[in-house]
Amino acid sequence: MKQRVIVKCMAVMVSFMLLIGGLAAPVQAKSSGYVFSFKGVSVGMHDKAKQIIKKAGKPLAKKVKKSCAYKGKDRTYKYKDFILYTYSHTDNGEEYINGITFLNSNVSTKEKIKIGSTLQEMKKKYKNGKEKFGIYTFKKAKCKLQVEVTDGKVSNIRYVGTK
Repeated sequence: MKQRVIVKCMAVMVSFMLLIGGLAAPVQAKSSGYVFSFKGVSVGMHDKAKQIIKKAGKPLAKKVKKSCAYKGKDRTYKYKDFILYTYSHTDNGEEYINGITFLNSNVSTKEKIKIGSTLQEMKKKYKNGKEKFGIYTFKKAKCKLQVEVTDGKVSNIRYVGTK
């Protein structure tokens, strides 16, 4: 009798915990690569794109094409300050971030490097990068951060998802 009561109580507790867990908002995993933050939303490569798309608002332009790497779609969202590249595994499936390109100095990396920063400022924040033709590439987890430098100033910044 006592064992039945304990088993029933445990079953009720487990059911309640599952119910509460199912109702709670999902927590997006922290990216171990380079992170981009915009209006309070931080994302890394291969993170879900839903929150950043919502925060960024209506894009100036949007392109959708069939993915050559997945069965889903590749999408490009052009905003005033950056371009967001996403992919999905199915036509209408969840979108994941595959790349971000800065368009101006209104946005910066987590380390506060932006278009117009000096080469010296960039080198202080990012170490162990490889330089080729003025493009510095830094790798961290499943992300490459590419910083293009022209005449001693940062002229382009790109986050690129890798495998």
